[in-house]
Order: sequence, then structure tokens, then C-alpha cells
Amino acid sequence: MPSLATFLSTISRYLPAPPARVEDAISKLNPDKIYLENVRSALGVSTEQARRICETAVRQGLFRQAVEVACPDGSVAASASRESDLPETVRCWTGEGEHIEEVQLATADLKKTLFYQLV
Repeated sequence: MPSLATFLSTISRYLPAPPARVEDAISKLNPDKIYLENVRSALGVSTEQARRICETAVRQGLFRQAVEVACPDGSVAASASRESDLPETVRCWTGEGEHIEEVQLATADLKKTLFYQLV
């Protein structure tokens, strides 16, 4: 199985940043929740290039892909390794000021975001 150092060395050849900056940028990411936008920003690449980098890391066994569902306020309600593993409904809080209540919302109606985890 390839190491993270080998992977970083490989991708640094295709990135505009010097290898030391790539390793530094990657090391600052949360290994449990690596978002595509964070990779794009840290490496100075396009969204499509960041996606290819992350998918390559998944194929090489360095990352695993996961998905999370967010409540309307943006808070994460649930996460799973696959979208089909998310619960059908999640609990969210809605309202303003002193009138806040807990509601059950259908996962299918909420925003989902892919993220990656360092294996």
C-alpha cells in the first residue's frame, strides 16, 4: 500500500506549488474531514483537479470517501461512508430567538457534501 509521503511526492509534480508547500498545506487539513474545497484552496488547483487528486488517493487506499447531510442552518446532522447509509430523517433545530424547536427533516431534501478521510 502506498504511503502518504509517496502520494504527496507524486501529486506535487503536477501542482503549481513547490513540494514542501504541498506537504505543509495537506498536513494542515483535518484528516477526518478533508473537503474538496479545502484541498482546492490549499493546493491552488481547480475544483476538478482537487477532485482528481482526492479520487486518486481513494484508489490508492490513502483516503476513503464519505458523505454528510446538513441541516438548513448548515450544521452537520449525520455522516456515513455512502449516501445510501445516511438515515432517512435527521433532527435539526429551526426558529429564531427564543422560539427554537427540534424538527425531523427528510435527508433526501437536505444538502449533502462529499468529504474524504485519511486512512
